[in-house]
Amino acid sequence: MAEQYDVIVIGAGPGGATLAALCARAGRRVLLVEKNDQAGGKALTLQRKGYGYEMWPVIGIPGLAAGQRSRYEELLEALDATDRVPVSVPTQESRMSGGIVYRRGPGDWLRMGGGAADDDALGRFQATFDLTAEEVEPMVTMGATILGLTDEDVEGLRGRSVLDYLDQFGLPAGVMAYIGVLLNMFFLIGPDRIPAPEGVEICLKNFVLVGGASLYFRGGIGRVLEVAADYVGDHGGAFVTKAKVERILVEGNRVAGIQTSEGTFRAPVVVSNAGIQPTVLKLAGPEHFSTDYVEYVRGLEPSWGIVGHRYFLDAPVFPPAGLAFGDLSWWDTKRYEQARAGDWPDVPQLYWSTPALWDPGLAPGDGSQVVLIGTLSDPDPESPMSEDALARSHEAALDAWPSLERHLAKKEAYTTRSVSALTRDSAVPGAGGECIGIAQTMEQEGPNKPNPRTPLEGLYIVGCDAGGKGVATHMGVDSGFRVAEMVLEDLGAGVPA
Repeated sequence: MAEQYDVIVIGAGPGGATLAALCARAGRRVLLVEKNDQAGGKALTLQRKGYGYEMWPVIGIPGLAAGQRSRYEELLEALDATDRVPVSVPTQESRMSGGIVYRRGPGDWLRMGGGAADDDALGRFQATFDLTAEEVEPMVTMGATILGLTDEDVEGLRGRSVLDYLDQFGLPAGVMAYIGVLLNMFFLIGPDRIPAPEGVEICLKNFVLVGGASLYFRGGIGRVLEVAADYVGDHGGAFVTKAKVERILVEGNRVAGIQTSEGTFRAPVVVSNAGIQPTVLKLAGPEHFSTDYVEYVRGLEPSWGIVGHRYFLDAPVFPPAGLAFGDLSWWDTKRYEQARAGDWPDVPQLYWSTPALWDPGLAPGDGSQVVLIGTLSDPDPESPMSEDALARSHEAALDAWPSLERHLAKKEAYTTRSVSALTRDSAVPGAGGECIGIAQTMEQEGPNKPNPRTPLEGLYIVGCDAGGKGVATHMGVDSGFRVAEMVLEDLGAGVPA
C-alpha cells in the first residue's frame, strides 16, 4: 500500500523547496521528491574538490539596497535558520574592481566597480560611458521620473512594454545598452516584450536607481534550499532524492498521488515545480484537461536560455559579479532573431559571478577561483546556437580580461541541453533549456501569468511559471510563499483525503 501524505511536492527548486518547508511548518505531512541528489534546482550549489559554486550565474534579486527585503531571507527566518545560512557580502575592495565592463566601438574596455552606497554613482556612470554633461541630463530626468512614480502610476503602465516607456527619455547608447542588458538578464526576454510595470519596478526603480545588488548566502544560494528541504524531513515529512516522477496519479477527476522510480506515494494535493508544460503535458497527461487548456499550456513561450563556461582559475581575474557589453549587445526580439541566424553583435553580452568573492569558504584559500560566465541563447536543448554562443562568449571574455588565458587552468561548458537535463524536461518543441521558465512577456506576466491552481482538482504549479513576482530564482521563492498559502487555505477548507 502506498504511503499517504497531505501534500506531495515535485522538485526541490526555489519554489518547490520553499512551499514544501512552509507546508511542513504549518503541520502538514509533506513529501518532497527531487530527481537530482540534492535540493536547489536552477540554484543548486555544487561542492567539489574544495570549491563551491552554482552550475551557472545565479542572482538573488532584490539584494543589498536599503529597504529591500529578500524572500530568501524571509524563508530562513520562517524556518528559524538564519544563523545556519547567513547573508554573505563581498568586500568593498572587490566590489570596486570592475562590476560594469563596457566597450564603446572598437576601443578599449572601460570598467566601473560597485562603489560605496554614498559615492557619486552618477559621476561614475558619466566617466564609464564617456558622457558629456548634455548626455547626462536624460539619465537625471529618467531617474527623477521613475523614483516619483507611485504604485498606482506603475500599474497604470500595464499594456506598454518597458522599451516603449524608456524611449521617451532619449538615453545615450551606452546607458541604454546597460539598462537593456540588465533587462535581458533579469527577464530573459527582449525589453520590447517585457511589461513596463515589472521592468520599471523591479529593474529600474528597485535596482538601477537605488544601487541594488545581488544577494548571496554563505555556502551558496542553493544552501538556502537545502536547509528548506531538510526541514521537511525533520518535521514529520520526507525528502526523497534521486527519484524521478514518472506520473501524476489521477482518480475520479482529481489528483491522488505520484508514481516515481522509487515507488508510489499518495496525497490529495500535488504541487509541481517541474514547469507547467512538463506537468500538464507529460506528468499528468493532456487527457485530464480540456482541449482549450491544453492548447493554452502548449502555446506558452519559454524564456531565452543562457549558455557559458565555468572557468577554473589559478589566480583572481574577475570581480564578484557583473556585466560586460557594448552598445549593441542588448537584444530586443529582432536582435535575438538575428543572433539565432548567426548575425551577432561585435560584443555579446556577458554575465558572470565569482562565488568565492562572495563567500571565501567556497574556494581553497590559495587565490584560485571558479567563475561562472554566460550569454544569451535559444532555449531549445538541441539548438546549434548554443555552440555559437559558447565560442563567441569565450572570445569576448579573453578580449575583455587579457589575463584570463594565462590563469585559466580548466573550463567546463554548460548549454541549454545541460540546463534541461538538470532542471526541466522538454515537453514542447523548442523548449526545455530556458533559463527561468515561461517568458515574462506582456502576454504571460502580471494578470496574464498562469494560475497556480490548475483545472485538475488538487494539482498546483509552483516556481517561476506561476504564482510569483520578481525575477529569477527569487521569483521562484516568492511563488513558494504565495502558492503555499493557497494550498494551506484549500486544505483548511476540507480537501478530501
